[in-house]
Amino acid sequence: MGVQYLWFHCTYTIPVAALLTIFYYPFFTRRDICKITFLNILAVTATIPWDSYLIRHGIWSYPPDATFNRTLYDIPLEEVAFFVLQTTITGLVYCICSKALVLPMYLPGRPVRRARDLGGLGLVVLFAIGMGCLVSGGGGRYLGLILIWALPVVILQWMLVSPFIVSLPWKATAPPIVLPTVYLWVADRSAMAAGVWSIESATQLGVHVFGLEIEEMLFFLVTNVMIVFGLVGFDYACAMAEYTTICTGVAPSTTRNAVKGVLQAVIHPPAIEASVIADLQQAVARLHEKSQSMFVGSALFQGPVRVDLIYVYSFCRVIDDLIDEAEDEGEAQFWIAECRRCLDARIRPQEQPRSPKPRTPYNNQAKQHLLHRAVATFPLSRMTTPPLYDLLKGFEMDLAFTTASPSARQKVIFPIATEPDLDRYATYVASTVAELVLDLLHHHCNRSQLYDREAMAHAGRQMGKALQCVNIARDIHRDAAIGRVYIPTTWLAETGLTPADILQDPRSPAAYAMQGRMLDKAEGLYGQAQGAIEALPPGVRGPVRTTVESYMEIGRYLRERRGESLQTARKTRLPVGRRVRVAWVGML
Repeated sequence: MGVQYLWFHCTYTIPVAALLTIFYYPFFTRRDICKITFLNILAVTATIPWDSYLIRHGIWSYPPDATFNRTLYDIPLEEVAFFVLQTTITGLVYCICSKALVLPMYLPGRPVRRARDLGGLGLVVLFAIGMGCLVSGGGGRYLGLILIWALPVVILQWMLVSPFIVSLPWKATAPPIVLPTVYLWVADRSAMAAGVWSIESATQLGVHVFGLEIEEMLFFLVTNVMIVFGLVGFDYACAMAEYTTICTGVAPSTTRNAVKGVLQAVIHPPAIEASVIADLQQAVARLHEKSQSMFVGSALFQGPVRVDLIYVYSFCRVIDDLIDEAEDEGEAQFWIAECRRCLDARIRPQEQPRSPKPRTPYNNQAKQHLLHRAVATFPLSRMTTPPLYDLLKGFEMDLAFTTASPSARQKVIFPIATEPDLDRYATYVASTVAELVLDLLHHHCNRSQLYDREAMAHAGRQMGKALQCVNIARDIHRDAAIGRVYIPTTWLAETGLTPADILQDPRSPAAYAMQGRMLDKAEGLYGQAQGAIEALPPGVRGPVRTTVESYMEIGRYLRERRGESLQTARKTRLPVGRRVRVAWVGML
């Protein structure tokens, strides 16, 4: 009886598994727990017969003083624990690497038979090599046993899941295979050098790389491939279930129904429409390019909620870009009118539209298609519509800044004249989005009426204004560069300034004082609405809290920098480590 194997776990596997668990703990979802648990059950069940065979036939052996001599089918319990720890480590790395993925967008719209068939052929050839090594015996026996045990599982996984594996970005699948494999190579070499376990030399090829048997290197590689392919298969089934929800608009109301939907997607895979996948891919790409904070924030939500949020954010980005990139005020007004017309057509398709389609020289077909697809994918059936029209009013307020050329800035009418104007603008452009988000959360997560919807909507409007004030404080220089000042004129007048002074010198001490006052307002609004977050359902409480705290942390960061953000027109971003810390604490 000994503790060498236990000490190995305490040195190599348990610390890594513990660190990964602690790091990922706030971000765990029921889906993550389910798939790692499921893979652990499969890994232990599939490995025990094979491992037991190796031990009984003397291919693997353990010194009596290396283990506690407690076995399961002749396998030391420490070895069984190794199966669980390896699967958990690899599973956690996969969860971390794939956290940001929007799974349905990787469903293949067309068959990928060539990649599937070529990969399958290569795996069959390797299986035949394994059979040859096993039949010939001698030094190739262990290699053959590894191949004929693992490859049937890998072949089955590949034939079922290869379209999804090929579609996923390599950053989601390669690191979970490579990183644990290389780490376990190092750990295995140390364990074998210490005599924790050994392999019968007569069953090996005798080929070593960096002091480790080639068979052991292959074993850890192929087992991690099996684990990752299994996790990808689980996500493939979930992606098909989410795709069905996207197409039907009907989300599962309970966990039981969600599991049932996944099983139905596996048994009867839905037909994938390329146009649906293309719309989702474009929305995700737009969000990733234009607003990484929103994209990362959406990653904290799961399933249909996240997809709906992506479509909402994407719609906001599309209309915002169309207006900002307009050549003149007339074109910007056209896009607002066109957006209003498209919304009318979707909301009241049987009625005469309130605003007829305008006749205009702005006939950019690509932009028209972009707007129409953004409106078509907007989840209107799950939210109230007044906030959408208020959002367009906010864009109309922005146009007041474009009524004069830069050479005539002194004549510009600044629409944010008073603090009530600021409140009205923030309500139009931010509180509206908060209301839309809360509508989605209410639809998906509040079927048991866990909170008062009206009170939550009021808190959401206040929080939306708070976050918009942070945006304004951050972007004083950026806005000045395009002739805009969102600081109330009355605030500036109290210090003897005008908006033109901010346009002329956005780096001034006066601008810094206005930044501080705007942050004070943001923090006051935040304090009024913060408590409402804790009344949200558990599944969305953490993501909402994290999204809000990420914005408010920008305000704290601006105070720490003491005006440095005003020295450049570039957008101020939080350091990566600080963003991770805010997310980790917010999700607890």
